[in-house]
Amino acid sequence: MAGDIFSITAFLLTLRETMEAALIVGILLAYLSKTRNEHMKKDIWVGVGGAIGLSIIGAIIIEIAFGEFEGAMEKIFEGSVMVAAAAVLTSMIIWNFKNAKVIKQHLEEKIHAAITGRDKYALVTLSFIAVFREGIETVLFLAGIRANESAISVLTGSILGISLSILIAAAMFQGSLQLNIRTFFNVTSVILILFAAGLFAQGIHEFQELGWFGSENAVWNVPLWDLSWLLNDKDNNIGALLRALVGYQDKPTLVELVAYVGYWIAIALAYFKINTATPKLPAKAA
Repeated sequence: MAGDIFSITAFLLTLRETMEAALIVGILLAYLSKTRNEHMKKDIWVGVGGAIGLSIIGAIIIEIAFGEFEGAMEKIFEGSVMVAAAAVLTSMIIWNFKNAKVIKQHLEEKIHAAITGRDKYALVTLSFIAVFREGIETVLFLAGIRANESAISVLTGSILGISLSILIAAAMFQGSLQLNIRTFFNVTSVILILFAAGLFAQGIHEFQELGWFGSENAVWNVPLWDLSWLLNDKDNNIGALLRALVGYQDKPTLVELVAYVGYWIAIALAYFKINTATPKLPAKAA
């Protein structure tokens, strides 16, 4: 198992996701201050608290599930979690690439509608959905990491990532820290895509071990090369770290290679489509 004490993957993931959630909450609170509706901030915090609590419950349920399955069911569960985590994370990153320029305006429109509509629970719902989306994405992706790393390493990495992101966000809101948000999210998006590509290929590997792709002697199930003598992906060393970070396999098969390369081709096509499409801006709030 890679990283028995500290998971770099969990650290980077929670740092990114918590920062995103913190910035969303910051936008909502700033808009209430700008419109002199400070008395409604408590509704934002109620929604945030509910989202965090439900996300923690989801994490506990998934962690319990890891100990309930054995044999083939364990591989099905782990493989499904890995593929699902890669899919959710990828869709989130693509959505951010597509909507990053208008997300602030979009949130301000929603909070303006909530204020003018005088719906008692509108702000609670808005903040809850915004934070819970980040929370459940984090929980699902951490579950994918958990299949390769120990629970304690994922926990310590997550705690440090969350703590650091809260400190950075607080410093930014107080004006004591200047951070290029776009650069931060662009860099972390590339890193997370690397994680997602590796998770997807590892999920396919779990299904492959179940025989879902035919006989183990089939040409697509036979290792293309063997680098275990140079960089073993099982022991607690650099190979195991690379396995956790980018899905490195010392004995990759054609199925795994196609899955990994195919993922990157899909990401490249999606990114190209986003950058060549004409952006549609939402109507400006009154």
